[in-house]
Amino acid sequence: MRYKNLIFSLAVSFMAAGALLVSGCNNDDEQPVDAPSVSLSASTFSGKIGETATTTATVTAPGGLKALRVTKYLGTDIDPTYGTNGTMEVTSSTFTLEYTLADEGLETPIRFNFEAEDDKGQTGDADFIITTELSMKYLLLNFNWQWKSKMGKCLDSEPESEMILDCELDNIYIFNEDGTMGIDYGAITGTGGGTCDFDGLKPPTTWEMNDDETELTITSVNVFDPADVQVELYRITSFDAMEINSEQTVDLTVFGCVIWDWKFTWSAVPK
Repeated sequence: MRYKNLIFSLAVSFMAAGALLVSGCNNDDEQPVDAPSVSLSASTFSGKIGETATTTATVTAPGGLKALRVTKYLGTDIDPTYGTNGTMEVTSSTFTLEYTLADEGLETPIRFNFEAEDDKGQTGDADFIITTELSMKYLLLNFNWQWKSKMGKCLDSEPESEMILDCELDNIYIFNEDGTMGIDYGAITGTGGGTCDFDGLKPPTTWEMNDDETELTITSVNVFDPADVQVELYRITSFDAMEINSEQTVDLTVFGCVIWDWKFTWSAVPK
């Protein structure tokens, strides 16, 4: 009898151990869950100040979405002014970001990193990179401008040469947000030849830039006769942060000269 009881006890023990072993194997065979992934409707944007960059992030998280974190970078540095210390957290699996391009992006790209974390602590991310292009409108409004050079000629047989007068070199053009403008004639005014003898008679009053920023139109009005209006069109040929190059078709046939595309170089002056 004792022998049978021993056999029975051993059998029960083996069965229990086998059950534990099977259970352990089943746990070991549990399939891993894929890490979350983030897809963006757009991964890059390039535009000018004032334009809006937008992208929609969509998260796929087989392990359940714990959080979607959006972090803003200025180059490689986190921008602490965005969200909480640079990061905004959302719990939705979709999120649309809108960003208005500003001058902060002129020196370094703007990057938004979207990082999804699932309930198991796994993560996946994607980047939205924004490049801000320098715009003529931004330059006109954030600096004052003065002529540095005025290249032209009178006769067709003449070579093109520097035509700017000393009294024009200290003229400061002031462009305003509302489309109005003014001019500071500087220390040398009312003398020096050319149009300088008539400084203040027909000052520039308004300005306009076409949509693709290739043409600057300046309108000047006679202070004694509002019907006497002069419209000048400057074609922008190139520009950078400190200089604008332009051309203007000047008709001097009334003075016995030719019609010629004069070249104007403008230099930035701090406001």
